[in-house]
Amino acid sequence: MTNQNSLEFLRGQIDALDTRIVQLLNDRARLAQQIGEIKRQTNTSIYHPDRELQVYKRVISENKGPLPNASLTAIYGELMAGSRALERPFKVSYLGPLGTFSYVAARKNFGPIVDYIPQRTIEGVFREVSMHRADYGIVPVENSTEGGIRETLQMFLEFDVKVCAEVVLPIHHCLLSNSPEESIQRIYSKPQVFAQCKNWLVAHFPQAELLEVGSTTEASRLAKKEAGSAAIAHEEVAELYNLNILYKNIEDSPLNITRFFVLGESYPCPSSQDKTAIMCYIKNQVGALYGLLHPFKKYCINLTSIESLPSRRKAWDYSFYIEFEGHASESRVSKALNKIKKRCLELKILGSFPRSEPLLVEEKKIETIHSR
Repeated sequence: MTNQNSLEFLRGQIDALDTRIVQLLNDRARLAQQIGEIKRQTNTSIYHPDRELQVYKRVISENKGPLPNASLTAIYGELMAGSRALERPFKVSYLGPLGTFSYVAARKNFGPIVDYIPQRTIEGVFREVSMHRADYGIVPVENSTEGGIRETLQMFLEFDVKVCAEVVLPIHHCLLSNSPEESIQRIYSKPQVFAQCKNWLVAHFPQAELLEVGSTTEASRLAKKEAGSAAIAHEEVAELYNLNILYKNIEDSPLNITRFFVLGESYPCPSSQDKTAIMCYIKNQVGALYGLLHPFKKYCINLTSIESLPSRRKAWDYSFYIEFEGHASESRVSKALNKIKKRCLELKILGSFPRSEPLLVEEKKIETIHSR
């Protein structure tokens, strides 16, 4: 008799389950291909974050363990990325080069089976989407320690694109170098990264020269080339440039999180947990801002962000970027927007999109690595 608790028997059970899982995955993939054909015939968008959120919720509701929810959602994220690729190949533009946090966020959202197109600037990402040279773009919009990224918000005044999703990415910085720690004289990175690691750098490398460059990947390239140099970048860059990770998680705040917008031609249907972003150009008169905000209070709509931006129409003239809970198609939101429109010279709905789930932030531990 076979011992049903033996290693050999249990592995045989897993092999049998794997065979069934592969069959079921391919059955699912064939259905995705049929959906893709319907989308092509009806000229429907391939990417539906509202539908993907429904899938995640359903999978979690069906989960009885022992596999944790985080593992299941990671598996289904890859599964849906593969399904999208079967429906139709598409292109995603991001703030490059390869290895930037924008690239990491794009990979997290769209998976590996996508044609990723790096851009030198945020404006370049907007331009690729608006010119239909990319199906989607991904740009940073807000950092939890540094605030809103004004360059991104300003681009909404220049380009007619929509926000169709948000991606929330915990930002962990690493010190990368192939030189001994005691010989490091120069550290390269972006200005924002230096700001996020300021206290750690003062404590550990007070004498090092901090040199600003355009991207963390450019910083890594220089650190690879120059003896006595280091870079601050994402750990994924260490593999790209064959650099050693000397320290992990050197950011000053454990709540260092960046939010990214996914740009497209349209925004999705309601998902029951949405946010909407608008841009308002208001009259320059007493009480104009109060009049703009009053409908939100009247219809009990919670504001999550508001920022003023130069309108670029005339000096000391401003537009307001506003983000709030709810979908533009909801009755109360629609009523509020109609009243707001009457108080604006121009109102632009940038998009409605599923709200990212709150992150559980673990206690940050700085690790000394000294190897890849």
